[in-house]
Amino acid sequence: MNFYQHTQNWYNGELFEGKIILFSGIIITIISLLIWKYGTTPNAKSLIIPLLSVGLLFSLGISTMMISYPKRMEESELTYNKNAPEFILSEKKRVEDFQVLYKYSVGFAAVSFVLTIMAFGFMENRIFQSICIALMLVSVSLIIIDHFSKERAKIYYIEIQKHLETK
Repeated sequence: MNFYQHTQNWYNGELFEGKIILFSGIIITIISLLIWKYGTTPNAKSLIIPLLSVGLLFSLGISTMMISYPKRMEESELTYNKNAPEFILSEKKRVEDFQVLYKYSVGFAAVSFVLTIMAFGFMENRIFQSICIALMLVSVSLIIIDHFSKERAKIYYIEIQKHLETK
Protein backbone atom coordinates (compact mmCIF):
# COMPACT_ATOMS: atom_id res chain seq x y z
CA MET A 1 0.00 0.00 0.00
CA ASN A 2 1.53 3.32 -1.00
CA PHE A 3 1.47 6.19 1.44
CA TYR A 4 -1.24 8.16 -0.32
CA GLN A 5 -3.73 5.35 0.29
CA HIS A 6 -3.27 5.99 4.02
CA THR A 7 -3.99 9.66 3.37
CA GLN A 8 -7.14 8.70 1.50
CA ASN A 9 -8.20 6.53 4.43
CA TRP A 10 -7.73 9.57 6.64
CA TYR A 11 -9.90 11.72 4.37
CA ASN A 12 -12.55 9.02 4.07
CA GLY A 13 -12.74 8.80 7.86
CA GLU A 14 -13.15 12.56 8.08
CA LEU A 15 -15.91 12.45 5.50
CA PHE A 16 -17.66 9.65 7.36
CA GLU A 17 -17.55 11.66 10.60
CA GLY A 18 -18.84 14.65 8.67
CA LYS A 19 -21.80 12.64 7.41
CA ILE A 20 -22.61 11.57 10.96
CA ILE A 21 -22.52 15.18 12.19
CA LEU A 22 -24.54 16.36 9.20
CA PHE A 23 -27.18 13.72 9.87
CA SER A 24 -27.21 14.69 13.57
CA GLY A 25 -27.58 18.36 12.64
CA ILE A 26 -30.53 17.64 10.38
CA ILE A 27 -32.20 15.54 13.11
CA ILE A 28 -31.62 18.22 15.76
CA THR A 29 -33.00 20.89 13.41
CA ILE A 30 -36.09 18.78 12.75
CA ILE A 31 -36.56 18.20 16.49
CA SER A 32 -36.29 21.95 17.06
CA LEU A 33 -38.94 22.63 14.42
CA LEU A 34 -41.22 19.94 15.88
CA ILE A 35 -40.86 21.51 19.32
CA TRP A 36 -41.67 24.90 17.80
CA LYS A 37 -44.78 23.49 16.16
CA TYR A 38 -46.04 21.19 18.92
CA GLY A 39 -44.29 22.25 22.12
CA THR A 40 -46.60 24.02 24.53
CA THR A 41 -44.67 24.22 27.79
CA PRO A 42 -42.24 27.02 28.69
CA ASN A 43 -39.37 24.53 28.83
CA ALA A 44 -40.17 23.34 25.32
CA LYS A 45 -40.34 26.91 24.02
CA SER A 46 -36.96 27.71 25.60
CA LEU A 47 -35.33 24.80 23.75
CA ILE A 48 -36.28 25.95 20.24
CA ILE A 49 -33.51 28.48 19.58
CA PRO A 50 -30.63 26.57 21.27
CA LEU A 51 -31.50 23.34 19.43
CA LEU A 52 -32.06 25.14 16.15
CA SER A 53 -28.68 26.86 16.58
CA VAL A 54 -26.87 23.57 17.20
CA GLY A 55 -28.68 21.85 14.34
CA LEU A 56 -27.86 24.62 11.89
CA LEU A 57 -24.27 24.86 13.16
CA PHE A 58 -23.77 21.14 12.57
CA SER A 59 -25.60 21.08 9.23
CA LEU A 60 -24.14 24.21 7.67
CA GLY A 61 -20.66 23.85 9.13
CA ILE A 62 -20.23 20.28 8.01
CA SER A 63 -21.86 20.92 4.63
CA THR A 64 -19.06 23.34 3.77
CA MET A 65 -16.51 20.71 4.81
CA MET A 66 -18.21 18.06 2.68
CA ILE A 67 -18.08 20.40 -0.32
CA SER A 68 -14.44 21.42 0.15
CA TYR A 69 -13.00 17.98 0.95
CA PRO A 70 -13.06 16.48 -2.57
CA LYS A 71 -11.06 19.47 -3.83
CA ARG A 72 -8.68 19.14 -0.88
CA MET A 73 -8.24 15.43 -1.67
CA GLU A 74 -7.38 16.23 -5.28
CA GLU A 75 -4.86 18.89 -4.25
CA SER A 76 -3.19 16.57 -1.77
CA GLU A 77 -2.93 13.83 -4.39
CA LEU A 78 -1.29 16.26 -6.82
CA THR A 79 1.10 17.41 -4.11
CA TYR A 80 1.94 13.80 -3.23
CA ASN A 81 2.56 12.87 -6.87
CA LYS A 82 4.73 15.95 -7.37
CA ASN A 83 6.92 15.51 -4.28
CA ALA A 84 6.08 12.57 -2.02
CA PRO A 85 8.76 13.11 0.68
CA GLU A 86 7.78 16.75 1.12
CA PHE A 87 4.09 15.80 1.26
CA ILE A 88 4.76 13.19 3.96
CA LEU A 89 6.69 15.75 6.04
CA SER A 90 3.87 18.28 5.69
CA GLU A 91 1.36 15.63 6.75
CA LYS A 92 3.51 14.81 9.79
CA LYS A 93 3.49 18.46 10.82
CA ARG A 94 -0.26 18.77 10.18
CA VAL A 95 -1.06 15.74 12.33
CA GLU A 96 1.22 16.97 15.12
CA ASP A 97 -0.29 20.46 15.01
CA PHE A 98 -3.90 19.42 15.49
CA GLN A 99 -3.23 17.00 18.37
CA VAL A 100 -3.69 19.90 20.79
CA LEU A 101 -7.28 20.34 19.60
CA TYR A 102 -8.27 17.11 21.32
CA LYS A 103 -7.34 18.63 24.68
CA TYR A 104 -9.41 21.73 23.93
CA SER A 105 -12.47 19.69 23.04
CA VAL A 106 -12.19 17.67 26.27
CA GLY A 107 -11.85 20.96 28.20
CA PHE A 108 -14.88 22.40 26.44
CA ALA A 109 -16.87 19.25 27.22
CA ALA A 110 -15.82 19.36 30.88
CA VAL A 111 -16.91 22.99 31.21
CA SER A 112 -20.20 22.18 29.48
CA PHE A 113 -20.83 19.25 31.82
CA VAL A 114 -20.14 21.38 34.90
CA LEU A 115 -22.37 24.20 33.61
CA THR A 116 -25.17 21.75 32.91
CA ILE A 117 -24.91 20.20 36.36
CA MET A 118 -24.99 23.69 37.90
CA ALA A 119 -27.90 24.75 35.69
CA PHE A 120 -30.06 21.78 36.61
CA GLY A 121 -28.88 21.36 40.19
CA PHE A 122 -28.86 24.90 41.45
CA MET A 123 -30.77 27.17 39.07
CA GLU A 124 -34.30 27.47 37.80
CA ASN A 125 -33.51 29.53 34.71
CA ARG A 126 -35.01 27.53 31.83
CA ILE A 127 -33.18 29.57 29.16
CA PHE A 128 -29.81 28.86 30.77
CA GLN A 129 -30.80 25.20 31.15
CA SER A 130 -31.77 25.04 27.47
CA ILE A 131 -28.48 26.59 26.42
CA CYS A 132 -26.67 24.01 28.57
CA ILE A 133 -28.60 21.20 26.89
CA ALA A 134 -27.45 22.53 23.51
CA LEU A 135 -23.86 22.79 24.78
CA MET A 136 -24.08 19.20 25.99
CA LEU A 137 -25.14 18.06 22.52
CA VAL A 138 -22.12 19.80 21.04
CA SER A 139 -19.83 18.40 23.75
CA VAL A 140 -21.02 14.82 23.39
CA SER A 141 -20.64 15.11 19.62
CA LEU A 142 -17.09 16.41 20.02
CA ILE A 143 -16.15 13.62 22.37
CA ILE A 144 -17.56 10.94 20.07
CA ILE A 145 -15.97 12.39 16.94
CA ASP A 146 -12.64 13.01 18.67
CA HIS A 147 -12.63 9.45 19.97
CA PHE A 148 -12.53 8.12 16.42
CA SER A 149 -10.45 10.97 15.00
CA LYS A 150 -7.73 10.53 17.60
CA GLU A 151 -7.51 6.82 16.82
CA ARG A 152 -7.25 7.46 13.08
CA ALA A 153 -4.65 10.18 13.69
CA LYS A 154 -2.55 7.75 15.70
CA ILE A 155 -2.75 5.10 12.96
CA TYR A 156 -1.95 7.69 10.28
CA TYR A 157 0.97 9.08 12.27
CA ILE A 158 2.46 5.59 12.64
CA GLU A 159 2.26 5.18 8.85
CA ILE A 160 3.90 8.58 8.38
CA GLN A 161 6.76 7.57 10.65
CA LYS A 162 7.16 4.23 8.86
CA HIS A 163 7.42 5.96 5.49
CA LEU A 164 9.85 8.55 6.80
CA GLU A 165 12.09 5.81 8.24
CA THR A 166 12.17 3.88 4.97
CA LYS A 167 13.20 6.94 2.92
